[in-house]
Amino acid sequence: MALVINQILEDEQMHQLQLLEFIQHVNSSRYAMRKNIRRSLPHGRLSGILELLHISLQQYTNEIEAHLKHTPLYKIVRDKDLFTIRDQYYLYMIEFELVNRINLAEFLAADYRIALLPYCLREAQVNCKAEPDQVDYRCKGCLKGCYINQVSSLLKEHGVEPYIWRRAKLTPMLKNLSREHGRVGVAGIACIVELVMGMRRCMKARLPVVGIPLNANRCPRWTGEFHETSLDLNALEKLLSPDEDLPRL
Repeated sequence: MALVINQILEDEQMHQLQLLEFIQHVNSSRYAMRKNIRRSLPHGRLSGILELLHISLQQYTNEIEAHLKHTPLYKIVRDKDLFTIRDQYYLYMIEFELVNRINLAEFLAADYRIALLPYCLREAQVNCKAEPDQVDYRCKGCLKGCYINQVSSLLKEHGVEPYIWRRAKLTPMLKNLSREHGRVGVAGIACIVELVMGMRRCMKARLPVVGIPLNANRCPRWTGEFHETSLDLNALEKLLSPDEDLPRL
C-alpha cells in the first residue's frame, strides 16, 4: 500500500494532505463518487488514480459485485454502507493509510490514547466476559486465543487503553476523555468502511486518529449472520512501534 500511495503522490505531484482532501471530497458519498468518476473520464486525475488502484488492489475486492447483486434492496435502503462500490473501497484503502501517515506522530505524543475495538473480534464459541466501565466495555482476558484478548494485550503494552465499542456514543465519549486527560489520541479497528467513517469524525473533532482495518467485512450487516473476524497483528504492532523517522507531510 505504501508503494501505491507514493506512486500516486509522485504522479499527481501532490502532498499527502492534498491527496487526502481530494479523496475525501470525491468520495463523500456513493452518488458523489459516481458523478466524479463520470466527470473525470477518460483522462482526469480521479480516473488515473482509480486505474492504478485497480491494478494494485483488485485481488482484495473480488466479492463486491456478488455482494451487491445478492443484497436485498431493503437492506441497502436501511444501511447505505452495504452498497459501497468497488471504487469507493479502493479510495477507502488508501485514505486510512494517508490518515495514519499524517496523524501518527501526534497520536503517539497524545496525553491519553485509547483504541476502539469491534465486538466481532471476540471468540464466537464462548460467552464473552467483557464488562463495562465508565467509558465502554473492557476485555477480561478470559480466552488466550480470542482476538480481542490478543489485541487488548498488545495495545496495553504500548500504552493504549483498549475498549470494545458497544454502547458509548463517540462524540460525547471523546469530549469527556479530553476534559479528563487532555489531548486524546484514538486508534480505530473496524471494517474498512466503518473505520474510515470513524476516522473522519475524529479528524473533524481535531483528534489525532490512526487505524487498522479488519481482514474482511464479516459481521451480520454484510453476511446476515455472525462470523468471527480478524486483523493483522503485525500491522498493528508496526503502527504502534514505528521507525524513528516518522512519515512527514
